Amino acid sequence: MLLGLFLACSPAPEDIAKAIASANPVMREDSAKIAQGYSDPVVEAALLSVLADPALLVRLNAIESLAEIEATTAGPALIDRLTNDTDPRVRRAAADALGRLKVVDAVPVLIAHLASHGPDDRDQLVAVWALGSIGSEGLEAGPRQATLDALVNLRTLTTDKYIRYQTTAALRTLK
Repeated sequence: MLLGLFLACSPAPEDIAKAIASANPVMREDSAKIAQGYSDPVVEAALLSVLADPALLVRLNAIESLAEIEATTAGPALIDRLTNDTDPRVRRAAADALGRLKVVDAVPVLIAHLASHGPDDRDQLVAVWALGSIGSEGLEAGPRQATLDALVNLRTLTTDKYIRYQTTAALRTLK
């Protein structure tokens, strides 16, 4: 009975989208987080609209929610955040979401992200994981080979045991 009452009181997707667009940054943060429970095109569009929000937590919560609701249209916007966001936490969250959503188009950008770090820089771990999560299914020969080359190169150059472990795990997903 209590669960039914709770579900009956849930805000409508339109209300969540309106709150995500609020001028109040705390309202945007909270709403972007709550949106994880709303797999709805209206909510998805609202989350996409705040990916470049000036408030860090809005961006982070929106990225997490897009991954949670398995937003199939989020790939290009997440690639943009990985490429252009100034905050490394947002870039890591975007890489994670791209891997969770298995966005094949993100492979070249994830490889470029790896190349922008030194071989022992743990900031690249999420991109390594994302490449492994995407795997080779759906990749054409060129991107598949580029992924393989980048991961083998990183595994050879790194002295960091965590990066080596994650790179080995990612390599096991490539056929």
